[in-house]
Amino acid sequence: MKCQITTLAQCRTDAHLMLWKAHTDAWPEALRPLLAEMTHGDEPQSTRFGLNGLCQQLTLLPSSQIERPEILRQLTESLNTLLPSPVLHPVALDISAFNLADRTVFTRLRTLLVALMNRFYQLPQLGFRQGQQESNGQLWLLSTEHNTLADELAAQTQAIAQGMFLSRKLSDTPANGCRPQDVAQQAQAWASAHPQTHCDILDENTLRELGLGCLDATGKGSKNPPRLVTLRWQGAAENAPYYAFVGKGITFDTGGLWLKEGEGMRTMKYDMCGAAVVFGLMEIVKTLQLPLNVVAVMALAENMPGENAMLPGDVVKSHAGHSVEIINTDAEGRLVLADALSYTATRFKPAALIDVATLTGAVVKALGYDISGLMSNNPKLSQQLQQAADLTQDRIWPLPLDESFDPQVKSHIADLTNTPPNNAAIAVSAAHFLSKFCHQLPWAHLDVSGTALSRGKFTQASGRPALLLTQYLLDLSKGNSNEKDSTGM
Repeated sequence: MKCQITTLAQCRTDAHLMLWKAHTDAWPEALRPLLAEMTHGDEPQSTRFGLNGLCQQLTLLPSSQIERPEILRQLTESLNTLLPSPVLHPVALDISAFNLADRTVFTRLRTLLVALMNRFYQLPQLGFRQGQQESNGQLWLLSTEHNTLADELAAQTQAIAQGMFLSRKLSDTPANGCRPQDVAQQAQAWASAHPQTHCDILDENTLRELGLGCLDATGKGSKNPPRLVTLRWQGAAENAPYYAFVGKGITFDTGGLWLKEGEGMRTMKYDMCGAAVVFGLMEIVKTLQLPLNVVAVMALAENMPGENAMLPGDVVKSHAGHSVEIINTDAEGRLVLADALSYTATRFKPAALIDVATLTGAVVKALGYDISGLMSNNPKLSQQLQQAADLTQDRIWPLPLDESFDPQVKSHIADLTNTPPNNAAIAVSAAHFLSKFCHQLPWAHLDVSGTALSRGKFTQASGRPALLLTQYLLDLSKGNSNEKDSTGM
């Protein structure tokens, strides 16, 4: 899988060539009559005929106003039809007429390119199907000349797609091959293969010793014990601040003794998408060699109704020192995140703390499948994430979070409860619960229950919100996030 710059003259003849209706200067002379015929439609036009051996397939894309969100969405959605799976041939896309110096154009074009690259990933690549043809995952960006911005565009596109492939493969892997210890071993192998990266793994005994009672309670019902995995990237000085990302990693969620119905369990191998995304983000950070210190923490557990499983009504002690009454054992995501957030906050004291989690179905009812929920205790961090989301169109929407939600997390027997007594404002109540474990650090919660999966003919991981988080870090690296400096909150 690669993304490279080339010229139209060097375009491979086995490629799917994509050109733009308005960028006529890039049309090959031999195909001009055919392309002129294709301009009459308002939708993308594609053909495999009359190509004179210049390419395998030719597509003419309508509007090139990539900076307009509605145009970008239309183009992205059209890829599902234009590039049906599996994509067996290289794709060549003309970028010669885009003004890459325009930050919005650059970023929105990169969003389209990342979506295109993600068409190269297919579930059969996991290796469970016999006789599956391999996708020739190559994207060629056609430019009139090599330039720094085009090279940067290609490099960022490949890095982001590479990280998303890692997280999507991890999320899509069946639960019997993706236990907490399996993810921990994969993280250890990844860190060992790359300089400037480090991996620390806490097993079930260490979790108990360090007082991570919520994570321990969630995982103790399974014969596959929980793990807390920390990946670090040292891209700046040792005394420079860390930017921390925490991922919910429930490798399978039965609901515990609050057992889900069968249909509700069908996609529960995906309850670790948050952990997979922050793992993939580290791959992006490493590939782009970002000049920041970044840490990703994965809270990994299998929520099972075994003989040692947590019981409704149990009270456990969290890493932050709060006692937590566990009313609903199917509200386990906030339990593992609570300990992971507290552990990350106290160990690294990061300049920003962001968690990613498939936390509540309520956020899907509120925002649907295309927008992630954002809740934060820090207006500046919230604004930075919203700016990155707007630029990339990896969309988020802020929901309220203040002390008025305190009654939703108070327990009569303990300091806190993991479910609200009135079953209201579930998404916000879950976030408010998490806010109690951040030690007053700048924190943001991304509920990706709707956006973590692609839902079409079948379900698979989407890799979101990797684009948003990458842009946030790129903005910090380049000082483009309206901060006084690139390190401060």
